[in-house]
Amino acid sequence: MLRKDGYHTFNMLGEHHSYQIYVSVPELTAPNEGFPVLYVLDGNAYFTMFLEMMKLQIRRPDKTGIKPMVLVGIGYEGNEPFNPLRVYDFTPPAPIVHLPKKPNGEPWPEHGGADSFLRFLEKKLKPAIENICAIHKKKQILFGHSLGGLFALYTLFNKTNLFHQYFVCSPSIWWNERMILKDEEKMSINESKRIFIAAENNEEKSFMYDDAFALYNDLSSNYTFLKSAFISPREENHMSIVPSVFSRGIRFLSTEF
Repeated sequence: MLRKDGYHTFNMLGEHHSYQIYVSVPELTAPNEGFPVLYVLDGNAYFTMFLEMMKLQIRRPDKTGIKPMVLVGIGYEGNEPFNPLRVYDFTPPAPIVHLPKKPNGEPWPEHGGADSFLRFLEKKLKPAIENICAIHKKKQILFGHSLGGLFALYTLFNKTNLFHQYFVCSPSIWWNERMILKDEEKMSINESKRIFIAAENNEEKSFMYDDAFALYNDLSSNYTFLKSAFISPREENHMSIVPSVFSRGIRFLSTEF
């Protein structure tokens, strides 16, 4: 369905539940090699915000460094910005899971469905987007924030070639006693890729910064084909960091476009 604000929405069924997909295609002739594409996790929360920021900046790509690209938001039915189903989709499977108590005292939602979500992206969503318009095979960014950032890392480590650029914002590396770090040994990179990592640095959640910065140092030191960048803007929190780093992240990840 094409909405009045110029983007398409449709539902897709995954292995565990259905998704609300948002797609914006530039009103331009596609380049010979196809459009770059940005896949946005937590699409209910971030798709329209990213779309408006992109619209402004692609008017002068010579100044902003950001060129027209397809924008794909992956969300859930309903208006809730962060649906509990994201916990299932974004967290890795594990035989034993150790988690802290939630601040509100409620139990954690079902979790451990990252492999199912990966299959949905690879087998259903990406082919569907490639049927809508011409997509550049090696210029596809995956954006994830918080648990979405955890999933972006899980994808990089376990399905490295599914995307070529990774935008990882305030990743929840802490999940299940930092088990995600053990997956790094599975990563095999034999072609150029990029990762942009951002994390807030405040006393309340200093571990978010420490974990992200340590991972950046490790990746930037040990992988020749992985170009890495890290930023921690001042006076930002876990939510405000997303719009504050968006343009810098896209510029860095678009450098090879």
